[in-house]
Amino acid sequence: MSGKSFTQEWWLQRISAAIIALYVLLLIALLLIYGAPSYSHWQSLFSNNAFKAFTLLALISTFYHGLIGVLHVWPDYVKNAMVSSALNAFSWLAAGGYALYAIYILFFLK
Repeated sequence: MSGKSFTQEWWLQRISAAIIALYVLLLIALLLIYGAPSYSHWQSLFSNNAFKAFTLLALISTFYHGLIGVLHVWPDYVKNAMVSSALNAFSWLAAGGYALYAIYILFFLK
């Protein structure tokens, strides 16, 4: 891994954390303003495409944040190169699968 890649990952990790924090603050603000949401409140909130897009951005940021974290943790505990490669591949597939499922839920599930 080159120094540039590590620096880029470091910045993307911080940016993804900021996006997650903004989303959590938005949800807290909505809860403080409107109180405990009912099903109809959630339904009207998620009928807004901008909110869906921000939710998707927050979810993808969460998946990416976790992926980068776990890709840096695997080498600390797994010394076998083949097992480490398999775990890295599984991590990428899991994060991608979660992202695709989030898109399906937000935009195609009725």
